[in-house]
Amino acid sequence: MTQTHANLDTHSPDVAPEEWSAQHSSKLYGVRDWGTDYFDISADGNAVVSLQFGEKTIHVPLIDIVNGMKERGLDMPAVLRIENLLDLRITQLNEAFARAIKTAGYKNDYRGVFPIKVNQQCHVIEEIADYGRRYHHGLEAGSKAELIIAISQLRDHDSLIICNGYKDEEFIELGLYARQMGIKCFFVLETATELTTILERSKALGIEPLIGMRIRLASTVEGHWNGDSGDRSIFGLSTNALLEVVEQLKKADMLHCLQLLHSHLGSQIPNIRNIRSGVMEACRFYTGLIEEGAPMGYMDLGGGLAVDYEGARSNSTHSMNYGLDEYCYNIIETLQECLDPLDIEHPVVITESGRALIAYSSMLLFNVLEVRDHKPGTIPEIVPDDSPDMLVNLYAVLNNVKLQNLQECYNDAIYYRDELRELFHHGQATLRERALAENVSLAILEKISELLPQAR
Repeated sequence: MTQTHANLDTHSPDVAPEEWSAQHSSKLYGVRDWGTDYFDISADGNAVVSLQFGEKTIHVPLIDIVNGMKERGLDMPAVLRIENLLDLRITQLNEAFARAIKTAGYKNDYRGVFPIKVNQQCHVIEEIADYGRRYHHGLEAGSKAELIIAISQLRDHDSLIICNGYKDEEFIELGLYARQMGIKCFFVLETATELTTILERSKALGIEPLIGMRIRLASTVEGHWNGDSGDRSIFGLSTNALLEVVEQLKKADMLHCLQLLHSHLGSQIPNIRNIRSGVMEACRFYTGLIEEGAPMGYMDLGGGLAVDYEGARSNSTHSMNYGLDEYCYNIIETLQECLDPLDIEHPVVITESGRALIAYSSMLLFNVLEVRDHKPGTIPEIVPDDSPDMLVNLYAVLNNVKLQNLQECYNDAIYYRDELRELFHHGQATLRERALAENVSLAILEKISELLPQAR
């Protein structure tokens, strides 16, 4: 890390080499932006992770963790997981929704579920089930294997299991047995044909299912995964298919089993306006199902809570223009605005945040194999005979760098270097001449960097 910082000092236009500090490094890498409150650069130049223990916050240098690994005979590369951060993210998500619910006077609860497909490692799921128990944080399963994991890990029957994805008879029977055990296990219909199998197995086993429907919203979202949204989304029921399911449930006298509406707005949603508009549209479907006679009671808004990988706080693809509290409050407020005028009871709010829970809790550690210093190589004192004019000009610039002409020398160095590269490209300059030109231009930039502090 020290070598890396040292190599950056001659490339900062605002800070002289002798003035470079750990704070400059933190700013250069944007650690305090993308690292939120979890990562930072300490005053002595170490990358640190910040952990909370009660009301106390401690800062642990990553190099201390690496040294501890080596003492135990472990070496890099290695994936480091910080379970305290996983615990903290679960706490922050649930308490942010609790604050929004209390502030807005919302008359129901929040229940989070973690999509197992995001990280199926045993220790991760065990920690989420353990840390999430006090908040009744559940799990989302998209396969039989994941459903078995969910049933085996959840000890709290106020937690939810949300079953998405394709469901065959074995999957459905497994979920029905979970219902018999007292677990709130919802089958979310992805297609209308799934309902027939659910009704058949329910009748055969004598166990009533909890049913949800995933609807395909017309609302589109921004970001890399916007293909999950809008009319062209491959997930969810169309409006017509939704009504077919309602009619099928009415004929089977099981419309009372339909209690959940699922609408996945999209993954890594950078713009809060997309979330708000998606919730508004979902509310219209929710009220429509109540008008059809379904009791409802649960609104699952899927994933979408973004991670600000860039730390830019913008609506670019890998960022987000909102904070956690704003996200929660927008969802709660929008539900109230849509449902209160119709005197519809507030549903239990469910979200399926995956990346937002675990992204900060693990990192890849690896050794630095080599450091590129961008220092100029050896430069002959006199320009070699028969050198191209561009190389001769670069030597002239190198010998004429002064405080009064820094900008001019910079412009000339870049111009003559690029012109010689063009000559090389067309076979009019040799490999050695190109190498020398690049070394001389670096030497010019180094001289400019040394004089810059005096130009302020």
